[in-house]
Order: sequence, then C-alpha cells, then structure tokens
Amino acid sequence: MAFPVPGLTFVRCADVSPTGTAIQDFLDAIYSALSAANDYRGTAKPATHAWTFTRRQVLSVTNAITCEAPAALGLISPVVIFAGRTLPGTPTMLTPDTTAASVPLVGVNKNGGAYNSWDAALPMTSGQFSGYWRAGSTGSNAVATVVRCFVSQETIFVQVIQTTTIQSWVYAGGILQPYTNDTSLACETDGRLYGMVTPGSAGSVSASWLTTNSAFFSHATTGNATHAGVFQPNSSTMYACGTRTVYTSGGGAVAETQDGSGAYIGDIMDFGRNTASGQNAGTRLGTLRGVYRAGSVQSGRYLRSGATDLYHYVSTDTANPSNGLMLPAVA
Repeated sequence: MAFPVPGLTFVRCADVSPTGTAIQDFLDAIYSALSAANDYRGTAKPATHAWTFTRRQVLSVTNAITCEAPAALGLISPVVIFAGRTLPGTPTMLTPDTTAASVPLVGVNKNGGAYNSWDAALPMTSGQFSGYWRAGSTGSNAVATVVRCFVSQETIFVQVIQTTTIQSWVYAGGILQPYTNDTSLACETDGRLYGMVTPGSAGSVSASWLTTNSAFFSHATTGNATHAGVFQPNSSTMYACGTRTVYTSGGGAVAETQDGSGAYIGDIMDFGRNTASGQNAGTRLGTLRGVYRAGSVQSGRYLRSGATDLYHYVSTDTANPSNGLMLPAVA
C-alpha cells in the first residue's frame, strides 16, 4: 500500500507544432505549449499548476527549457529540463544513452539553485542531476509534428505526435509515490521519488506497450532505447526501474477497461527496480503517480461529465483505438 501524497490532476495544453526543422524549433514548441496562459479549450490554467517555464538561449537559439515546479508546494526544488542542439555538445548523459546531434534530451535536477547551463555537470548549479536520456528522435524536428503537453502539479507528460501512429512520450518530475515515508531509504524528504520515463530515439512508443516487457514504462538496458529511472533518496544515483506487470495478450479489450457497472477505470502501475532488460522485479519502489493504464482507446479523446473534463486519453494511435493511458483532468 502506497504512502499517501497528494493526488495529481492534469491540464492539457493547446497543441503546438515546430515552426521549422531544427532542434531549437522543437524545443520552442514545447516551451510555447507549456508556457501558454490557457489550456487546449481556451480556459486559463489554474494557479495550482503554475510551473516556471524558462527558455534558455545562446545567441537567440534555444538549447534548453527549464521547468521548475511551483514553489508553494514546498518540494525539494525539482526541475525538469528538455534540451538539445544541432551539434552534439558534451552534456552529462545517463547510462546507457549517448548524446547526438539534434536529438531531444530530458533530465531532472533536484535541490538545485540558479540555472547554470544545460550541458554543465549541474545545470542548476547545485543539487543532484540525473543526466540526460534521449527523449525522442530527430524525426520530431518537423513542422508536421504535434507537441501535446499535459501538466500536473508535480509532473509533466509530453506526447510528441509525428504521424498518426509514430509518437514519443516523456513523463518526468515527482513520478513515484513510495510505499513508506522512510526518508532515508524509501523516499526524498518531501515524500516523493523523482525521475523520468523516456522513449529513446530508435523508434516510436510501441503499439503493444500494455502487453510487452521492455516497452514504455519499463527499462531497456540497451542504449538509446526506452528507459525509466528515479533518484535513490538523498543521492545523485539513479535507479533503473519500471512497471512490474503488463496486461494479458488482449491488450485492453473492453473487459479490461470497465468494471461490472460499466464504469471506465484506470489501472495503477506498480514500479520495481530493474533486474534485466525489460524485467523490473527487483526491490519495490512505489506506484506511478497520475498515470493509469486505460486499455484500448483512441488518443486525444476524453471522458467528460457535461462540460467538465474528467480524464484525458493518450494512446499510440490518434485515429483508432490502441494501447493507451488516462490522466485525471483538473476539475
């Protein structure tokens, strides 16, 4: 049973496409989506979800977006960083990934201070930095790409839609709810576990991620593939981890998406430390916060009560039902 921390709800940002084909255009699209005052319906984003988003540029060229969680939450100064440049550079990479030209990257800093540089050993001058994993392929750098962001109080989910069925997803921030409140061994001093889930750059999110080990929300030990990891509490060490269970071969048929009353439900994902590629049967870490398996759904749909969003749906297909998840919406 997980130790209670506040539940998360998500604002869906308006879709944004890059204005050009360079990595800085892709980063600018993420910034535009995250920093806009209104959500995808034109409603003002609530103050509870008001992160500080800053575009970091050199000679007017964007090379990073820093995303600082709301200070009012009293967290350990977590910062999600999206980065990349047209030349590889020498950023701190997290094993087993390597850097490359024009490839989007994502990392997490905690207990940090003022911004230094995206490719510094400590981008936020102090604290602990995860290093970067690849957050998609160079194919993201296209004017046809759709960047769709979802922001909760403590996490960010980015869905990058290159085509109907070719997508990259990133989930980063305070992503795990621990099982106990032991702040020396099980969680940070604010009761969370911080980290990220990344798609790699070798391909899109698997259309069978609900039923396949070593797919999204799991950890592959090969470089530039899908990864998941969280900080060891009070440390700069990262634990490779991922969901301990997958669906049956049906992959979310109607029987797996509803209860006996016909109500649509979302499955909690429990995370454990990685023991081998795609195998996350090691020490239990906690449950994934705010993201629930939803079965077979069409991406972009939502569950509403009247005019009020209840859940946002994300899947690997924007035109047909496919393996998907659900995010609780802001009331």
